[in-house]
Amino acid sequence: MSFVNEYVSDEDAQKYDLDNLWNKYNYSMLKMPEALTSYEVHQHAWCVDKERGYWLFNCGYLINNDSISGYPEASDKEVFILHVNGQNIVFILTNYGMEATDLYPLHFSYKLVSMSPSSLPNMSQESLLNILKDALNIFKFDGIRDLEENARTLVEFDF
Repeated sequence: MSFVNEYVSDEDAQKYDLDNLWNKYNYSMLKMPEALTSYEVHQHAWCVDKERGYWLFNCGYLINNDSISGYPEASDKEVFILHVNGQNIVFILTNYGMEATDLYPLHFSYKLVSMSPSSLPNMSQESLLNILKDALNIFKFDGIRDLEENARTLVEFDF
């Protein structure tokens, strides 16, 4: 089996403490679980490989306290949590647009800013980055929350 975009069951959301992961990294003033009411489907979403027990969870954008406006606002750094072998790896990524095509009007590339930890006892950094790429190729634009945009999206990697 490979990664698929899904909504998270309430049991898994509690098991992996997704509310607190999102609240820890997301810049929004609206915190979980209240923030779920802003979505059409009031559940967390992730990209999951159930066979291997891996998942990718998008926590959104980090806060930028040094903005031009002087007020805290979203930065260009997006946080993804990759869960592998029972451990969470925190990836901070940026993305930039690339030339669109007729087939893929949404074309962008992710760039790695940081990852922590950078490896696991039985898994190298290269292996973790390959798992991340596999998941992001399925997640694309916004996971299950926007399958139509995902179908029109080409993702590349600058790492």
